Order: sequence, then structure tokens, then C-alpha cells
Amino acid sequence: MTLANQISVVIPTYNAGAGFEELLRKLDAQEGDFEREIVIVDSGSTDGTAELAARYRAAVHRVPKAAFNHGATRDLGISLSSGEYVALTVQDAVPLDERWLAAMVENLQKDGRVAAVYGRHVPRAEASAMTRALVGNLAVAGLARREQEVPDMAHYLSLPPANRRRVAAFDNVSSCLRRSVWERFPFGEADFAEDLRWGKKVVEAGYKIVYEPRSVVVHSHERGVLYDLRRHYVDQLVLDELFRARMVPTLPHLILAIPHSARRIYGLLRREDRAPERRPKHLLDAATYALASQLGAYLGCKVPSLSHQTPKLYARLHRLLSRGV
Repeated sequence: MTLANQISVVIPTYNAGAGFEELLRKLDAQEGDFEREIVIVDSGSTDGTAELAARYRAAVHRVPKAAFNHGATRDLGISLSSGEYVALTVQDAVPLDERWLAAMVENLQKDGRVAAVYGRHVPRAEASAMTRALVGNLAVAGLARREQEVPDMAHYLSLPPANRRRVAAFDNVSSCLRRSVWERFPFGEADFAEDLRWGKKVVEAGYKIVYEPRSVVVHSHERGVLYDLRRHYVDQLVLDELFRARMVPTLPHLILAIPHSARRIYGLLRREDRAPERRPKHLLDAATYALASQLGAYLGCKVPSLSHQTPKLYARLHRLLSRGV
């Protein structure tokens, strides 16, 4: 069997829980003219995750929990795999059908300039209205295929930060990359957003990234207010670092951003659930999410400035605000 006929699937795991077996079953059922290899990098699971993966003939590599890193752990998994194309997913994302993998691989086979492909997310059947609204508003929820590339670097650099971010978008919840490009551009150490960092590197090097909505995973989470704040804090740090984008840079911006965000989220909630009796709850949920998300983005603009003035305070705040993301 040649490498071109073998597709590797790399999954970092930690106490994946009962739903992990559904993912493994769906991987077994994938259609396509290729052999599949599954590589698990497990960060110290104690619930039988690694043993379950081994029963499904996955190659399991164990690392200490403290050694997990979003970029480096994925690099390790890819280095342990052998396919020309390597799919990346997470332990709680489940392919919707048997064409999840083939739909991504087809894009890589047809165009040698495509460095990677990423797919669509749909929320779980039991997801709340808020979760359905947020997932449905993501760039990975669109129904139109997109090709992302930089044909003119000067024009790309002149774009607003939000536009450059869209060109570089990539998502390792459900993706497939070309090994030869990864060998040139490994993910490297990255505590957050290893996929967006990688996407930026490869499009700026002249490759394409494709969003393929025919490749679908079921993936969503029920998050709380603290997580929303922390997530937007971390997102702001990344956006500032990569694109010099500061979403809520001042207190006046924050004051304006909260009601604007609340109106937008309430509209998304009403689209998901039009029951009149639930309007008060939707209003409260929209206002709560708006406050947490915009405050997180504001703190992401402000907290880094403390690193020089009061480094100990900065370190404590940063640990608190980035924990669990």
C-alpha cells in the first residue's frame, strides 16, 4: 500500500467519556478508496479512553497530562502517523456520515496547491437554543464551499484585520492536511489557536485552504458565562498577535459593544426558537452572553499592558482568564 492510499486520523484525547466509542465507530465506517490509520495521543486518561481506542485498532501513544499542548501534541501525533494526508479531529466531534473523510481528501487530491481542508459543524440534537444559535453563526456552519488564498500579498496586507483573519481561517475540530506542507510548517508550540496560526502561515506562503461543507461533524458544547468570558479573552490575545485586531479596545467601545452584541444574539435566538413565552429567557441569555463575551474581549486588550507595569498581577490575571480554554 502506498502512502497515497493511506489516510491517517490523529486525535488528542483525555478522559473522552462514553461518547468516544461513537466517534470510533463512525471512523470505522468511513467510505473511500483508501486505508485508514488512527493515531491517538492520550494525555493520561483514567476512564479507559486509551484502552477503548486500542480495541478499535488505533495506535495509542501516551503522554503526561502536563505535557499536552495544542500545537506540539498534534505535531507529535502527525509525526507518529504515515499517511500522505492527515485528518485532525477531537474526541467529542462525530462525523455526520460516511463521507466525512472522503469529502476532504477529494479536495487535496484534485489540487496540489491545497494545503488543508476543514469542514462544517452542526450542533448536537439536544443542544440548547443558545448553543444552536452560536454554532449556526460560526464560519464553520456555512453551506458554501470556500477557497482561501493570497494571490497578491500587498493587497492581502492592506485588508482590514477581520478580512485577513477570514483568509487564514482553519479549524482542527475537523480538518485534513497535506503531510508535505506540515513537514514544512509544523504547528509548533501553541497554547491556543494552533489551527489559525498554521492557516496564516500556509496561505501567506502561497498555499490554499479549502472550507468544504460536505464534510460535516456533529460538535457543540453547553458553555457557561465564565467560559465565554475566558474564550473571548484568549481569542482577543490571538487576534491582536496575528492580525493586530483589537475588538474592544476602550471602555466606550465596551459600553457600545454590549448592547450591540445582545441585539445580535437575541436575533439569532429568536431565529432558533420563536416561542413567545421564552422571549424573556432569550433576552436574559443574550444579555448575559454579550456582557461576558465583550468584557472578555476588552480584558484581552487591556490585561497584556500590565505585563510590563505589574508583571505579577498580569501573570495571575492571565492564568485566571485563560484557564480551561
